[in-house]
Amino acid sequence: MKEMTTLSIIIPVYNEAKTLKKVLERVYIYQIPNVKKELIIVESNSTDGSRKIVAEFAKNKKDVTLILEEKPQGKGHAVRTGLTKASGRIILIQDADLEYEVSDYPSLLKPILEGKTKFVLGSRHLNHTGDYSWDIRNFKEGRKALFMNIAGLAFHAFFNLIYQTNLTDPTTMYKVFKRECLKNLHLRGNYFDLDWELVAKLIRSGYKPIEVPVHYKPRGFAEGKKINIMRDGPRYVKAIIENRILPLNKL
Repeated sequence: MKEMTTLSIIIPVYNEAKTLKKVLERVYIYQIPNVKKELIIVESNSTDGSRKIVAEFAKNKKDVTLILEEKPQGKGHAVRTGLTKASGRIILIQDADLEYEVSDYPSLLKPILEGKTKFVLGSRHLNHTGDYSWDIRNFKEGRKALFMNIAGLAFHAFFNLIYQTNLTDPTTMYKVFKRECLKNLHLRGNYFDLDWELVAKLIRSGYKPIEVPVHYKPRGFAEGKKINIMRDGPRYVKAIIENRILPLNKL
């Protein structure tokens, strides 16, 4: 009989009432052989009723930890808060929207469970035959989608150049890694810059990620997408450069 592995799933929540209940239910009921899940939900004082939804969901569930923040401080801050409560051997980050498929969990965990790596990225740019696609965002706001695709391509190329990697999707939501990878790692990002910081620091710590294709259904800004390239872009550049040139133990 195989040993049971505990998976900690970090779910940051802010103003996701439209999709939240469905996401939480999908994550909670999804069964993975020989894997026990714990959900850590960090709710950042939403204004759309999300807090009530998570409170109802977490009620009487011993395998769900609910953290209620007093005010929104960014997705990165919520993820970092959730990481402090994670007790599982493996950690997975899950957004509260429907862009990704929970059914990809087994393929994301497989390389880690088989001992091939300690760090996995779920690539939106690779299909399940291994082919690459750069234009993954195809929501209704056509010009904004094109801009997001081009910006993503540029940021990924910049990251690969700086870190001498060949990753197709370093900013994917699906970052999966062993909890031991966080040992002596101090994370600081409060916003979407944490996506870059976490990958950069894990790579600099010697953990080479394996990329696994995942399903992706992009949502547009009218549907609640929160990234703003004009606001977040400078943070990305700062995170990419800063986490490369400063001594790792000073970050």
